[in-house]
Amino acid sequence: MGGLVRIVGALTAILASGTAARADFKIRSPDVNVGEWAIETVGSAGFDSDPARNGERSATFEVQWGVTPWWQTELELLWERQPGPGMGTRFTQITTENIFVLTESGDAWADIGLFAEYGQTLLRGHPNETTLGPLLRKAFWGLTNTVNLLVEKDLGRFSSGSPRFLWAWETRVDAWQVSFGEHFSVEPGVQYYSEPGTVGELGRWKQQDNRIGPQLFGELSRIGAGALEWNAGFLVGLSRAQPRFTPRWQIEYDLHF
Repeated sequence: MGGLVRIVGALTAILASGTAARADFKIRSPDVNVGEWAIETVGSAGFDSDPARNGERSATFEVQWGVTPWWQTELELLWERQPGPGMGTRFTQITTENIFVLTESGDAWADIGLFAEYGQTLLRGHPNETTLGPLLRKAFWGLTNTVNLLVEKDLGRFSSGSPRFLWAWETRVDAWQVSFGEHFSVEPGVQYYSEPGTVGELGRWKQQDNRIGPQLFGELSRIGAGALEWNAGFLVGLSRAQPRFTPRWQIEYDLHF
């Protein structure tokens, strides 16, 4: 684990060295399946009666690989459409994501991991960015609760502003899981995504992006050579800083060699 400590230190130094793009509506878990490959897509669409907040879109295509029992790496392609009339969808970023598992499941008060990401912009005049932070998961009372606490920082000649804080929370109601035969199961839950902003913006609720909503989580095993995992639902904006209604989805196909 000494190499992992050095990696954490180096990434922390990078973050300490400039507004950043909104993160995907995706909860990262402190899990790695060594030897497993996966392809994944995550998407969302924002709707609002105000044309200035309507039309937000995002979609990703991702390839994951469990390199070791404690390290998973991923390559992501991102397409986005900013809200507002007349905006087009653009291929905006190529991203490398990494998850490092820091505890064995059940050995500590919570399952703990570290998320580290670097995003290379494809747009002229836009900054690159890094994201770093812990991933925490705790199961109790028939619930599985996962929290992502992340700091995002611009890099490069077009960087501006201070590091930004963003966090996400998910609760799955395992006690209400329903199985349909041996290979298909579904359970309900809820997700919350928040971007409080920089330290100076933390008290400005009306300017923050906060969205919450119900989700369904499902798994369909034995699909060809792998298994299909999905979750989808909608998010409701809690202030006027974001669209009022945001459907979101995540689909992942896993292959283990």
